[in-house]
Amino acid sequence: MADPGFLRAHRTAGREKLAITPKDKLADWESYDAAGARQLRDVLETGDGSAILYGLDGIPLEAITQEQYVLEGSFDAAEFAGGHYVLAVVPGLELGTEYPVLPAPSAGSTVELNGRAYTVMAVVYPLNPVTLLPVQQDAGNKFSLNFILPAETFREQWPDHTLRKLFLNVDEYRETTDPGLPVASRQTMAEQYEVQTRSSAVMGNTVSVVIALVGVLNFINSMVTAIVSRKREFAVIQSVGMTKKQLGRMLVNEGLFYAVLTLGASYLISSLAVGIVVRAMVEGGFTTFRFTLLPLLICTPILLIFAVLIPHLCFRNLEKHSIVERLRME
Repeated sequence: MADPGFLRAHRTAGREKLAITPKDKLADWESYDAAGARQLRDVLETGDGSAILYGLDGIPLEAITQEQYVLEGSFDAAEFAGGHYVLAVVPGLELGTEYPVLPAPSAGSTVELNGRAYTVMAVVYPLNPVTLLPVQQDAGNKFSLNFILPAETFREQWPDHTLRKLFLNVDEYRETTDPGLPVASRQTMAEQYEVQTRSSAVMGNTVSVVIALVGVLNFINSMVTAIVSRKREFAVIQSVGMTKKQLGRMLVNEGLFYAVLTLGASYLISSLAVGIVVRAMVEGGFTTFRFTLLPLLICTPILLIFAVLIPHLCFRNLEKHSIVERLRME
């Protein structure tokens, strides 16, 4: 594959061959990029611009000519390889934006590059992994139009330009060319990072489990204390006619109420504190923030079970003493 090479040609595309930018869009562009808009106006007025040329084949050419990246015209690999066609790359366009928004030769028009005429086969989206490369020092500061040529055509016209970027299928390359080629992929780097941070993750998970246990035990302690401290109250209401079944159901309902109240507050506070505040503090840079409510989801059935089990056990313990004995307790 021939990598992108750069050439500035001052007789690239005349004004009559450009899709003129609507005045309102040009004015909007000028509001945030006055220098770029001024360069564009100069090109439209004088027809004297410059071009950045890429010689592509293989994987990058297949990627940038996928259907979702072809904005105008159509791509035919066999005809393109003949050397009579180029692809025009729209400058500064975000994927999904309505085209045209900036000047670019339209499909079917003719452009002159380095004294040779080419027909624009299609207009394509500026796919950054393919087109993002540093511009050579003598490129100047004129508004540039980007064009893609077949790799062989590029080599013929500029044989002194060296490879700038290489795209390849790693597995196929190692099998057929260089079995010993060391490869560091995104996946291996992620695995290495996980190994390096595993000790921190284990400590963090351990602290989280301890805090969860403390919270559950505190919930249990609060429920037990609330029930035991009300022995005399329960004896009084039983003495006026409340049955054991009714009293047990009341205690279970109270326990479920406390559990639901605790869980609701936990979900709300954690969502606001972690999902918003902590995210704003750590998101960006070289880290990835991931917020999950899984620990709370795990604790939810545990709290609900204790909310039913603790009142039942405490009530059974209270029933070991008669109503008269409980009424005499201070």
